[in-house]
Amino acid sequence: MTTEAPQQTESRTKGSNNGSAPGGAPGSGAPSGGSSAYGEALADVYDSLYPTSGPAIDSMITFLDELRPAPASLLELGVGTGRLAIPLAKHGYRVHGVDASPAMLAKLHENDPTGGITSSVADFSALVVEERYDLVLTALNTFFMLPTQELQISCLRGIHDALADGGAAVFETYNPQNYHRLSEATTQIGHLAADALLLDTIQVNRQLQSALVVHTILGPGGLRKVPEVSRYAWPAEFDVMARLAGLRVTGRWSGWDRSPLSELTEKHIVVVERQNA
Repeated sequence: MTTEAPQQTESRTKGSNNGSAPGGAPGSGAPSGGSSAYGEALADVYDSLYPTSGPAIDSMITFLDELRPAPASLLELGVGTGRLAIPLAKHGYRVHGVDASPAMLAKLHENDPTGGITSSVADFSALVVEERYDLVLTALNTFFMLPTQELQISCLRGIHDALADGGAAVFETYNPQNYHRLSEATTQIGHLAADALLLDTIQVNRQLQSALVVHTILGPGGLRKVPEVSRYAWPAEFDVMARLAGLRVTGRWSGWDRSPLSELTEKHIVVVERQNA
């Protein structure tokens, strides 16, 4: 759900936006009971994990503004605590956020006391919305938190139906190679706060294109473990899934600055539109 690596460590597990080694940050709003539990378990510390401002967020806003400028309507899937939604709304976008975790949305409303962002609790693998949006944003590997190919295709179909005429959807994911190259379990340690540590243990099943990350928080309140499952899709596979959902990929870059992809790319920024657009 964010565009930067967590503040507490230089290399993390999935989804970093600036991260090093296999990618940095979990998403926040995937569907299903397990992912909802993930959000419920981390809502109280999520804002300590990731910066709420900075160059990466500024670059993301610039990217979206060049694609579909404010005051366009924007739907964010996996809105979490509003780390991206709030600066997007301040920039002028009309933002609605969807998340599977009520605790995350409660924190969003604390962070957005003026009520500039609307939100709803929903499973976005079966997305149904009444409004159509100029932009749909799925950041910080949230799309990969859908655990099967079928659910990912279902999500893409929901996005197709949620797009207004001439709309575009933007995905931020880690480079699948970052995980696929791991041949054994890996543990990374970072500082969550002055009196707390975060340990991430990563295991990859290459045949299933699946990564299991167990986040362990050690702090004054004791020990807390939060599992997270990610199912990564290769670019060619994503393109086919998009076509099955009536979408087409119109751009893919390694960052919000539109830098080209390479084997060392840490993340992918992908833009899709309706096939008949």
